[in-house]
Amino acid sequence: MPQSCWQPTTALTFDTAAAMREDARRVLTDGALRIDLSGVPEADSAALALLLDVCREAAARHQAIDIVSMPAGLRSLADLYGVTELLPTGDSTAA
Repeated sequence: MPQSCWQPTTALTFDTAAAMREDARRVLTDGALRIDLSGVPEADSAALALLLDVCREAAARHQAIDIVSMPAGLRSLADLYGVTELLPTGDSTAA
């Protein structure tokens, strides 16, 4: 059974994350179950905040989501801030 997917292909940074928030939530409303970050060329702490926001929204809707292909730098930030376990990552990709 295929999953709906949100697959951003632009940088998720302080400059772009706020605008991407509505896109992510809209896709979640459409039933997205997977967030694929393989196409994200750059991410910073704002991306982490965006992912946490989407996770909170999914939990409020009783939707399970899966984050895959998280960039290594973003994974390191999540580790640094102690929020890795709050992010439902479906793989161990730290590319």
